[in-house]
Amino acid sequence: MKAKLIGLFTCAFFVQIFAQNKLSITESESLFLKNNLYLLANHYNIDISEAQILQAKIWDNPQFGLEVNAWAPNNEQKFFNVNQQGQKSAYIQQLIHIGGQRKNAIELAKSNAKLANYDFEILLRELKFQLRQSYFEIYFDTKSVQELDKQLINIKSVVNAYSEQNKKGNISLKDLVRLQNLQLNLQKNRTEIINNINENKKSLNLLLGYSGQENLVLEPSIDEIKTYEKEVFGDLTNLQKAALENRPDFKKATTQIENASINLKLQKSLAIPDLTLGASYDQRGGAFNNQTNLTLAFPLPLWNKNKGNIKSAKFEVDQAEQQKEIVTLEVKNEVKLALDKFQEQKTNFQITKTEIPSNLDTVYQGVYNNFIKRNISLLEFTDFLESYNESMISINNIKKAYLKTCEELNYTTASKIF
Repeated sequence: MKAKLIGLFTCAFFVQIFAQNKLSITESESLFLKNNLYLLANHYNIDISEAQILQAKIWDNPQFGLEVNAWAPNNEQKFFNVNQQGQKSAYIQQLIHIGGQRKNAIELAKSNAKLANYDFEILLRELKFQLRQSYFEIYFDTKSVQELDKQLINIKSVVNAYSEQNKKGNISLKDLVRLQNLQLNLQKNRTEIINNINENKKSLNLLLGYSGQENLVLEPSIDEIKTYEKEVFGDLTNLQKAALENRPDFKKATTQIENASINLKLQKSLAIPDLTLGASYDQRGGAFNNQTNLTLAFPLPLWNKNKGNIKSAKFEVDQAEQQKEIVTLEVKNEVKLALDKFQEQKTNFQITKTEIPSNLDTVYQGVYNNFIKRNISLLEFTDFLESYNESMISINNIKKAYLKTCEELNYTTASKIF
């Protein structure tokens, strides 16, 4: 009894482990956000940019200097004569940026932080798109493999039976070879699909932060699949408008104009000389003993007026404005292409919602049973089986292509349409 309980407990444990490895779309995204190394590494750029804002707000350190007499050449003849009859002096100075330099530097650092955030959003958006593309590739290709495996089991039993009959002289070698050729073609198709699954699993494991040792089973929920069957509301103009409002790459292009404009202000302000304000004390080296002075200094803007950097900053503004126009055009065209692809694939997808798949399965069962009973010829059986497997793979490919175009529409508009 005890052994039986241990056995049941062990079975339940492993069932739970494998159940945990079944991933819906939502669960896979949660793992992605938690474990993706690209995101974790890239997020440091945001921390770095925010640290630069802190740095830009800090004042320059004051400068302190001290001067003492090294050798007294008078009657005292002594080193470091710093007593009341000796000489020493000291000063302290503070560099003050005027003309809005410090303010512009802070604003530029804040703008750079916004760009870093948009870079992170762009990366997140692209990786989530890759995740879903790989997810559906694996999911529907696995369904095709399962269908092929079912056919391979059936055809293998038929091949074995024909092989035995061929040895007895009841079946011709030509018929046996025809069945074996069908088996080889099915195996070839299976291998090609498995190779595609493995490639996508490599990408998916990397995105999820898995080492590849886990046996992940992708299983979207019924509600997740139904989401892709809803109607798309909104014409091309509205979808393009949504993309321009939501896409981080377009927001980045807009912010780059702002960034370049702030940099232009900064470069103009840098042409204004900095002010150095200070105070000094001199024991005996000045016009008076124990002399205290106020010091004021600034560079004379005779040659370096920062003209080159100002001109360069103006070109950067023009370049950023031009780049925004390019991104605008790219966004609109990407949305149009995604919508066209979606509408085409939706037409194909409607076929999979008809009775065609169930009819194919019904006819297959009938053809297979009739072939076993010798009611149809080998030629009819192999021709149908080739056509049937091609159709079943096509159905899965149609579903896969449709869901991928739905995700592409989500991606190009940066909206949750599905």
